[in-house]
Amino acid sequence: MRRGFHLLALIAALLSASSGAAAADRLAAARQRGELVVGVPYLAPAPAAGAKIRTPEGLDIAMAERLAQDLGLPLRLRQVAASDAARLLGAGEVDVVLADRSPAAQALPDNLAAVATGYAARPKAVIRSDTGMRQGADARGRSVCMAEAAAGAQALAHSWGARVRTFRVPSDALVAVREGNCDIGLVDDAVWEPLMRFPEWKKFSATLPADGARHERVWLLPAADSATRSWLDARMREWARAGAWQALPAKWARDVAFDVYLDQEVPDCHG
Repeated sequence: MRRGFHLLALIAALLSASSGAAAADRLAAARQRGELVVGVPYLAPAPAAGAKIRTPEGLDIAMAERLAQDLGLPLRLRQVAASDAARLLGAGEVDVVLADRSPAAQALPDNLAAVATGYAARPKAVIRSDTGMRQGADARGRSVCMAEAAAGAQALAHSWGARVRTFRVPSDALVAVREGNCDIGLVDDAVWEPLMRFPEWKKFSATLPADGARHERVWLLPAADSATRSWLDARMREWARAGAWQALPAKWARDVAFDVYLDQEVPDCHG
């Protein structure tokens, strides 16, 4: 009888361990659910009824879409602050979370792990080519515009002593620059160059020296989820080999340039 109890206890322990391993594998859980849930730092408010859909700030959504495509799953996005990532991941409410990491960032809590994406950027200025501005100090008191989601750009503009204006999407900020309602626009330096390749941006291709912290996007996941971590590590290496960090910024720039073309209501300031 005692041996029977020991056997039952052993079977229960094995089943419990197996169940825990399955629960810890977030991608396996997503496949079983039939949907990938990705946390992102910011989701722009939905446009008003009938309003045009515009390209969001940064590459978060494009990265989440590509990950879901790699997994062959539909995608659901959820706005998740970095401070809430551990709780929501632990509860299984999200599968992975995209977050910012800078060199000065604090160490992650023990229950979280991070997988580097390979994408890093810092804000870069978009200014008329005939500007007299040469450095960040010249922006003091001037209007500097960016998307609401561009936290790093806002911090940089505040450090300059500028007047910060935020917009729902990046194209709105860039339209304000082109129409003369903002002195400076800020976008990620990774997308600045592909945007400036378009002929219509030639006279807005002045900029300022690199400034502000460079932030890398990372995937956050439970520290115990070694299966997802291993898969993501391999996938990010594959993205790098496939040129994702050139293709995704180039597509973003193309889409935003088109958004600006559609939205600009008056000719460029000063012709």
